[in-house]
Parts: sequence; structure tokens; C-alpha cells
Amino acid sequence: MVSDQYEKNCNIKRDADWYILKLQEELGELTQNYLSYTLRGRNRNLTQEELKKNISNEVADILGQILLFANYHNIDIEKSMEEKWFTYLK
Repeated sequence: MVSDQYEKNCNIKRDADWYILKLQEELGELTQNYLSYTLRGRNRNLTQEELKKNISNEVADILGQILLFANYHNIDIEKSMEEKWFTYLK
């Protein structure tokens, strides 16, 4: 698993807090890149295309972290989506 390799390479201890804190970190990175992309933050000498790519990458990181968080806490994402989101389609 990618996350296992990340843990090993970076010498990180993943515990219950790590998952939520890492998710928050990734959300902060998405926010930073979004602010830059929308000209409300420093562009860090990146082009609009590079900033857009960074946003895309951060969305992927957030999705990955949500999946890891759910897995760690034994949350059935499919069931949760059915109960919370998809009921509006009925």
C-alpha cells in the first residue's frame, strides 16, 4: 500500500490522531494552492497551469487520506454514502 511505504520511508508513526491530522494538513495545502490559483495568495512563482495541477494533486491526497481514515476506523464508505448522500436520489 502507498501509505505503508510512505510510513516506512518517512519514519512516521501512524496512530488514530495521525489520520485526522494528516487530513487537515492536506486540506490546508489544498486551500493554499486554491488561494494562489484564484489570485488571493502568493503564486510562489508558479504558473496557473502548475497551480491547477497542484490543486488536482491535493484533491487526490485528500481523497487518499479520507480512505485511510475510514479504513483505520472501520468505516464502510459505501454504506455511509448510501445512507447519507444517496438517499436524496430516491
